[in-house]
Amino acid sequence: MTKPIFDSSLSLGSRDDSAIVDYLMAIDDQDGARRILSQQPGGQGIFPSDTAWKCSGLTLGFIEPASGQTTKLPINAASLVQADRNLIGERIKISLDKFFVHSYPGSGEHTVLCEFAGKNQVPGEVEELRFALRTKVRDNASASISGQPIFLGVTVGSNGISFEGRAINVCNSMDDIVLSALDSAAFKSGLSLIATAQPALKPFTGLAESVVKAALERRKNVQVHNFHLGLDFGGNASSVRLRVGSYVVVQSDDPSWDWTNWHWDRNTLSLQAKDDKGSAPKANYMVFGVTPFAS
Repeated sequence: MTKPIFDSSLSLGSRDDSAIVDYLMAIDDQDGARRILSQQPGGQGIFPSDTAWKCSGLTLGFIEPASGQTTKLPINAASLVQADRNLIGERIKISLDKFFVHSYPGSGEHTVLCEFAGKNQVPGEVEELRFALRTKVRDNASASISGQPIFLGVTVGSNGISFEGRAINVCNSMDDIVLSALDSAAFKSGLSLIATAQPALKPFTGLAESVVKAALERRKNVQVHNFHLGLDFGGNASSVRLRVGSYVVVQSDDPSWDWTNWHWDRNTLSLQAKDDKGSAPKANYMVFGVTPFAS
């Protein structure tokens, strides 16, 4: 697998409390700043649920493709997934199927910039891929995203695929003009790849990279989370394999997270607790679909 492009040390939760408070005050989130100043962590990496954005780790689950009319689907730890070697040399589609925010810095409606990177292993060349989108979402709610194509037609290499992403909290109103570049039809439809190298792809991915870089240079914009998924065909207990299905990326530092306490509800397209309340997790999460690509 390749070296990650995105750096977790850039995430807001990696800063010390003093720097976090300075940022929250800069975006007029005085309540959030007071919570940081008064919080008493119950253990390493455990913080009040209203600062779920402070977590810098991830917990990864996997949902098998649905069959029949079953509405509540089990979620397994992604490390238990069995690789599908039939995908080697095939082309797949990667989509963002869900983005749920339990809490984000600031108040009211958040503008979130999401950037994703990967590689397309076409014959004789490896293409760098970048895709970015922006969305608006409030705390304890889902962004209006469902089945958003990210990469269409990624060729799976013999060592699997490397896929990573990050979410950036955008609080500088002047960036609306810069981010409007992401509203074009080309960006909204995802990167549609062909089986051979595309010279025109490089400026397209370069534009995505430059837009995100420009946004991050603003003091009021900050990376909230990043993740790196190396999906391969090995058998190591510490790695994650590639197969068709849905990967659930939870922004969490909780070492005791247990997927048997959760299921995926097809009626609401959401992660729910298996208790009587069916509550949502007190964590931010994304769900990515991996499906065969139909050209």
